[in-house]
Amino acid sequence: MAETIHVVIMGVAGCGKTTVAGILQDRWGWDVAEADEFHPQANVDKMHSGIPLTDEDRWPWLETIRAWMTEKENEGRSTIVTCSALKKSYRDVLRRGGARVLFMHLDGDRDLLASRLAARTGHFMPASLLDSQYATLEPLQPDELGAVVDIAGTPTEIANDVQAKIKHILSAQGAGHDDARATADVGVYGLGVMGAALARNLAGHFTTAVTNIDPAYTDRFMAAHGGEGRFVPAVGAAEFVANLRRPRKILLMVTAGPAVDSVLAELSEHLDSGDVVVDMGNSHFRDTRRREVLMRQRGIHFVGCGTSGGEEGALTGPALMVGGTDESYAVLRPVFEAIAARAGDGTSCAVHVGPDGAGHLTKTLHNGIEYAEMQVIAEVYHLLRHVLGLDNDAVADVLDDWAGGELSSYLLEISAAILRTGADFIEQISDRASHKGTGAWSTVAAVELGVDASLLSGALFARFASTSRLRGAWAAEGAAGGAAGDAAASAASYAAGAAGDAPRPGGASALAVDLDAEDLRRAMWLAKLVAYTQGLEVIRAASAAYDWKVDLSAVCRGWRAGCIIRCAMLDEFARLVESGDPMDILTKHSARVEEYLPSLRKVVSAAALAQAPILNLPATLAYLDSARSRRLPTALIQAQRDYFGAHGFEILGKEGLFHGPWHQN
Repeated sequence: MAETIHVVIMGVAGCGKTTVAGILQDRWGWDVAEADEFHPQANVDKMHSGIPLTDEDRWPWLETIRAWMTEKENEGRSTIVTCSALKKSYRDVLRRGGARVLFMHLDGDRDLLASRLAARTGHFMPASLLDSQYATLEPLQPDELGAVVDIAGTPTEIANDVQAKIKHILSAQGAGHDDARATADVGVYGLGVMGAALARNLAGHFTTAVTNIDPAYTDRFMAAHGGEGRFVPAVGAAEFVANLRRPRKILLMVTAGPAVDSVLAELSEHLDSGDVVVDMGNSHFRDTRRREVLMRQRGIHFVGCGTSGGEEGALTGPALMVGGTDESYAVLRPVFEAIAARAGDGTSCAVHVGPDGAGHLTKTLHNGIEYAEMQVIAEVYHLLRHVLGLDNDAVADVLDDWAGGELSSYLLEISAAILRTGADFIEQISDRASHKGTGAWSTVAAVELGVDASLLSGALFARFASTSRLRGAWAAEGAAGGAAGDAAASAASYAAGAAGDAPRPGGASALAVDLDAEDLRRAMWLAKLVAYTQGLEVIRAASAAYDWKVDLSAVCRGWRAGCIIRCAMLDEFARLVESGDPMDILTKHSARVEEYLPSLRKVVSAAALAQAPILNLPATLAYLDSARSRRLPTALIQAQRDYFGAHGFEILGKEGLFHGPWHQN
């Protein structure tokens, strides 16, 4: 090998550094330095006594090792150094000089390492210091050349793995290396509906590498869209990665779950330190946090990006909620800002939300708000249609009128368009609503963080109710409201008004209170404020729990275009949450909330009298009444908990926990 390089075999005590270095020395004939032999006697004495070394102890030791490396470097000799090199600052000392330094981090099961240390004799490093080494260890960073090597195999197998990784790094990072194949600026792995749309968007701005686990997808994509932009197709991960310029930027558009882990494992074999991989799907934020740590240990940036807008958004400009390091976003920003939607003021709707899982958590709550808004619109439609007696065209007129004002939103606009599809088209669609993971995850996140997100959960439970077995059982028993028979018969009977005592379309219910469309508009306005308040409050609580420092105002601005919940009120919401407190959305509107509450009460009362199955409008009223009430029924709950479980309760005006007199006798 003509180039002089240094290979540092690093890791905590007991990982096998010396053994692996010996095997490599036999193969390569390079000079080897055992870092422990460079310690001054004072350091040896401290470690022998079980006292961890300080940084002040280590700096002279590291400088001595670096001096030895420089001496060999000046002689044109490559070296192998065995050194714990736990902190990046320590490794930075070893990286000084003209020759490249590669770090091979031997890592593995902690119990295995502890057992090796316990069995080792005649060494000044006691097993008791293993915990202190783990506490000090900092994984390899993207700006460091190196790789993590699993120590589970035999010494020969570990050495083979080290040698293979070094060969790959050197072939990719060689001096003056400029692989002519690397012509693409960014890559898309996964060419399903969303992936294909995103790749087409990207290719309008950048040369885009594309591939799919099934090459037939790549072939079909190129046949259909290859002439639309600058595409570089590939078969397999190796060719795909080789087509990308460094630092490589790879956008994964694969199904959330194990598929992401599988693709990451496949790609990792070909990636280098400093490359960036972005999961653009709807992954759970905890999976993203786990993957970010794993990839960071390999020197690779991993980013979780929530993507909203559906197929159309992916093609013409989505809203992007990005979770990753500042360094990774600096690499991605030119790409994301080029392809993202732009708000009316020209601002990009690509927002760097925070680190690791912040982007995917924000997308999860975006979807929770989406569920809530869809449910509210559906409930208002139901009341306009079946309580006020409007036909579908008339309901569409009402929604269009509202969409021309402050309630303007994408979801309201498409709802009106749907209702204009045909006189009774909507009645032919089954009312059994499905859902995907993010709707449930938003509710679970709220529960885990102790946040009242009743509209988000209510929208999810409304979908569960639509498929409840009780509906079929009720109909089978001939109970009121049941509509037995096949789907077509059910749809026909519903359209004819056969829903218990519910009024028929075209005639207002005799049970209805004095209700009009303005009451419903006001109720929708209140529900919209509550849905956003609840969703943003979950994001705020998660940000506090994980120290993400999410800018809620930036989140709202990023939702103004491209995404499913884009609406006119987001500019105002962004201004109101500059304080960092989502409750300001409601408290700063307190006068208007009080003005609109009577209309919401009329809506909920009319729905109850008409036997209309609504969940989120009553939940909105309950949420606001709870917030406005001086006294809640929960005092009795606290007493009940103490009675049967001695959990204790607080007393107004006093500190500490108290118990009731229930069991004194």
